[in-house]
Amino acid sequence: MATETPPTMETYSPETILSTMGSIQKMLVVGAVFAGVGYLLVGAALFLEFTQFHPLIDQFFATQTTHSIAGGGPDRAGASLLNAQLATIHKFPSLLLWLKLGGIAHILVGIFVALAAIVRTLTLVPHRLAYAMDE
Repeated sequence: MATETPPTMETYSPETILSTMGSIQKMLVVGAVFAGVGYLLVGAALFLEFTQFHPLIDQFFATQTTHSIAGGGPDRAGASLLNAQLATIHKFPSLLLWLKLGGIAHILVGIFVALAAIVRTLTLVPHRLAYAMDE
């Protein structure tokens, strides 16, 4: 059998390692910003839901006892207050859904960027170890 030589790994220079670590730190900051924006969007959605959406529904059921939230009930041709309440209530779920889904998407992008930074850090470990062993 022929003797095989082990594969050699090209070691990075300390400057290359430091510049890569700098870009990893930037990736972590970007991931943290995305996650922070996501938490703010989800928090805003919950805040709006608890402070505006639920009180609107409670007020609707207190004032409009003959109509349903879907608009069913007696003729509502001249009921401008009822129509305004229904229009306001029916606009809220799409806004809340957009805020929640947008927030979750931002959080997931932040997590993905942080995981990519972790993978880049793990790829540097052999090079840093080789540099430390040479000293």
